[in-house]
Amino acid sequence: MSNIEKFIREHAERFDDQEPADGHFERFELRLESRQQSYRGPTPVRLWMKLAAGIVILMTAGLAIFELATHDFSQRTSLQQATLGLPDELIQVLDIYERRSDQQMMELSQLAEKCPNGASLVRSTQEELNQIKRNMDDLVSALKENPSDDRVQNALIQNCKAKESLLSDVILQEKIKKCN
Repeated sequence: MSNIEKFIREHAERFDDQEPADGHFERFELRLESRQQSYRGPTPVRLWMKLAAGIVILMTAGLAIFELATHDFSQRTSLQQATLGLPDELIQVLDIYERRSDQQMMELSQLAEKCPNGASLVRSTQEELNQIKRNMDDLVSALKENPSDDRVQNALIQNCKAKESLLSDVILQEKIKKCN
């Protein structure tokens, strides 16, 4: 027992000499009741708002993760997927050729709009490009089987060069025809 408890027990008669004022217990009871009535707990609207906000946050996070994941994979071409794990220099070379080819195809489409036989020119060029693309797909398959094969890597580069060369020749021929 501590010294304070001992002191209170020894001098209890000093502490118990005064009674609370009249009506003290009634006023105390009323105060307790009014506080209990004013506290109703969390309102249903607040609870629903919290749940709705939580659902929105979870859906947003899920959608963001899904978009990031699918966007990354959907933006890769079959060539880019096949070249994963190859030296960066080779990937850069292939990417440069692909960009040039895309630019040349846009230029050819613009030239074809101005020429009377432009549609047939684009169609025949597209057929040749489809053949080159089939060759590219075969090389990509071979590259997936053996990514370290230098012959396949060189063949891929040659295929990209052939595509670029074809487009350059067609564009040049069309420009010569236009000038004459």
